[in-house]
Parts: sequence; structure tokens; C-alpha cells
Amino acid sequence: MVAATAAQPHVREQPGTMHGVHANEWRRYGFGGPPEPWETGAQRELDRLATSYYVEIVASRTLILKADPEPDVRRRVEELFSEATRHKQEVDFTLRHWATPVERLRVEDRIGSLMRISRRLHSVRDSSDPGPDTDPADSATRPASAA
Repeated sequence: MVAATAAQPHVREQPGTMHGVHANEWRRYGFGGPPEPWETGAQRELDRLATSYYVEIVASRTLILKADPEPDVRRRVEELFSEATRHKQEVDFTLRHWATPVERLRVEDRIGSLMRISRRLHSVRDSSDPGPDTDPADSATRPASAA
């Protein structure tokens, strides 16, 4: 075995699909593997999406709280808002640097949570009798397929 020199750098083999992640890589990165750069424009698009949902959440929260809701509704709106703030901060932090595949999936999950929170707050804001635990995503019915 030849030692790596300046003239001949050591090239580390990347594990393929059939090879397992080496123990030292698993300990360092988890199951997903090492961090990778984002695709061109992906950071900007994900940031725009997360920001647009967060702006809608802030606007809905402001309108709901101006209407002087019941204490239960107010508490639930504040809980959803604080959860949305945590998710938005996590997305912003993850988009700043290269991300592991697990972190990328987490960003997608957090953006999905922002979308669901936005829909919940819209339903509370637009309903005459707001139900804080109603989720339009849960109550959406799919058209029956004609068999």
C-alpha cells in the first residue's frame, strides 16, 4: 500500500449502494451520510416557500387576536404560532450550510408543518365559530372513484 503524498493524493472511496456506511461515518453523520451542497436555486426556493407560509401565519395570528377570541382559541393560536416560529428558524438554519440527507428530509417536513399550521389558522380565522383543533387537511374528502 502506497502512502498518500502531495503528488499522489489519497482518494477515499465513497460507499456504493451495496456497501454499508463505514462505522466512523455512521457515528459522525448518522444513517444519511455526509453533508452535501444544495442544488442550484434550491435554497432560495425552499426559503421563499417557508417564508411565504410564515408570513401567512403571522397575518392570520394578527387577525385572530384582533377579534378578541376565547381563551382556549387564543392559547391554541399562540401554541401554533410558537411551533411555526421554531420550524421556520430550523429551516433557516439548515438552509445556511450543506445538509445531510436526513436534514433535507427534516426541512421538507418542517415546511409541510408550516403549511398545515397556516391552513389551521386560516380555518380558525375564516370560520364564524372557530374550532381550534380542526384541521382542513384532515377533513378534506377525496372524490369517490367511479368503479
